Amino acid sequence: MPKTPAIPPPAIAVIACRVLEDEIAALTQGASHIVRREFLEVGLHDQPGVLRTLLAAAIDRAEADPAVQQVVLVYGLCGLALADLSPRRCPLVVARAHDCITLFLGSKERYASVMRDEPGTYWYTPGWNKARRVPGPEREAQLRAEYTAKFGAEEAEALLEMERTAFAQHSTAGYTDLGLSSEDGNRRYAEGCAKYLGWRFQDHAGDATLLRDLLHGPWDSERFLVVQPGERISHTADAGIMRAVPAGAAAAPPRNRP
Repeated sequence: MPKTPAIPPPAIAVIACRVLEDEIAALTQGASHIVRREFLEVGLHDQPGVLRTLLAAAIDRAEADPAVQQVVLVYGLCGLALADLSPRRCPLVVARAHDCITLFLGSKERYASVMRDEPGTYWYTPGWNKARRVPGPEREAQLRAEYTAKFGAEEAEALLEMERTAFAQHSTAGYTDLGLSSEDGNRRYAEGCAKYLGWRFQDHAGDATLLRDLLHGPWDSERFLVVQPGERISHTADAGIMRAVPAGAAAAPPRNRP
């Protein structure tokens, strides 16, 4: 009996955090169905409202491109930054994930299991290491120089102590990558940060399945949310993490567009 030919994926626009730029490049070599890519800067999840506004604008730009049939967001919920995003023309696809670490670990179930067993984990990945936003000696030296230049040495030390207090809830440096490079410097960098901070180091093998399927499809409803035009993303307090609701449903704050 002849095999049923696979349905080719639609032409998609990828909108992603730059922290995953190298992984996306490796997983989409030769992917002709990806007709547009846009990366936003690392660390915007610290300002969910700003990230939401920038994502809304990026979605508008993607939908203005007539070649685009579907938009893929390579983000987790990221502090509710995705809440209330809604497409106007193209279906919008996002993984059911709280943040990008789920995309490294391969499933929301594995992420939940690790965070349940090791709740004090702060995550290190190649992209986060490259951005030097992770706790460690380089971040502290950079902040000390910035604070000293702005506020003076005494105030700089007080601000650094506040920074250390903010990380006091963490006790483990969790490192993960997708094994896309034989270079081991990122793992060693995370280990060095853990030693500097007096934290335990834990290596977690990555799993590229979820990210690969997000970029290539098909998108099953257990792992992915597909938001149709006329719907918006809404956060849920259950294992599904998010759902699609009518765009005009009550209780959504105003959607700001640049």
